Amino acid sequence: MISPIRAYFDQALKGDSSWWTWLAGFWVATIVWFFASAVLGIPMFGFMALADSEAMTEMMQKMMTDAPETSGLEAGLMASSFALPFIVVILFLLRTKFPAGARKVFMWIAGLLALLSFAGLMLQIIKTPAGANEMMTDFIPKSAGVYASMLLTFPPLIFGLWIALKLIHKRGFKTLMTAHTHFRWARVFQSMAVFWAIAGTMTLIAHSTGFNKVEGVFDGSKFFLYAAISLALIPLQSATEEIMLRGYLNQGLGKYIRNPWIVFFITSAMFASLHLGNPEAAEGAANGKLLITMGSYFAFGMFACVLTYIDGGLESAIGVHAANNLYASVLLGYDNSALPTPTAFKTGLNANTDFIFTLLTLALVCLILWKFKKPLVVDTAGATEDTFA
Repeated sequence: MISPIRAYFDQALKGDSSWWTWLAGFWVATIVWFFASAVLGIPMFGFMALADSEAMTEMMQKMMTDAPETSGLEAGLMASSFALPFIVVILFLLRTKFPAGARKVFMWIAGLLALLSFAGLMLQIIKTPAGANEMMTDFIPKSAGVYASMLLTFPPLIFGLWIALKLIHKRGFKTLMTAHTHFRWARVFQSMAVFWAIAGTMTLIAHSTGFNKVEGVFDGSKFFLYAAISLALIPLQSATEEIMLRGYLNQGLGKYIRNPWIVFFITSAMFASLHLGNPEAAEGAANGKLLITMGSYFAFGMFACVLTYIDGGLESAIGVHAANNLYASVLLGYDNSALPTPTAFKTGLNANTDFIFTLLTLALVCLILWKFKKPLVVDTAGATEDTFA
């Protein structure tokens, strides 16, 4: 009998799963996200200006002063990342108009240009001034528009993956979500309820024992607007990270690495590295506890992989991720949070105790969800089924 995780990894075999399709698919998803984020950044800066134009000007000037030096070659490569993707798409669309030999040359040229565009994009990220993340987190409490704009930069990545699956891998989007016959919405809500119950209990224990005291900071003038934005958009933000990391990258690596735990280690390390720019990481580095702080992110990524292993799909991982982020953005916040929204309660940030309580919370959540899981009914339908019933 096939294991749930192998059934999930094997969903990738329903379409074209050659090595180049994974690279092309990752490139497509990243480029779609890049351009959409650039467009969505326009209203974000508009909301910043409306909230506090003077502070925005000062921070922009500081960022420009502190920006790393860029050579002419680097500047050209970064600029090309805006134009090269369009050339790559044109070459891809025109490939069938030429004989087989010329077609192969066209695809190699397209691949080289795609690689250059990706290098330009990565260079832009590397050259981003250090204060960019700080600027955004500083303005989130000042403007709900900034908060909503930031969260809206995540879902375009899902759209990019949908394009990659449809045009490159030639398989349905559901094959990325689950190996079950249908996407199990009940499992998503079950995992959210379990997480909230365990996290709430752990918060009470931490407060009553003095490990992490909790204080009420409810402000109705701001709370309800931010809470509504969180409830509407946080699930999309959380699902985006799960679909890319625990979904697309796990499936891609799982095709070539038979041991799923090696795959999980790699994608969990990637998940942790994506959060190095968070304020929590900066505070951990300042206090000499960066490894412990990043260990919490790595543990979260690994437990999300464990849930994917148990379910043969992303349902529980998405539910727990969304529940965690909603808990932190609506109910219980803390200073120097990546989501500095007006919450009902606030607590302190302690890397050591946070790591321990994170492990305990997620271990209990996984244990309970494993105990109450239902058998996986593997979907044997074709690659084009996209039903989320």
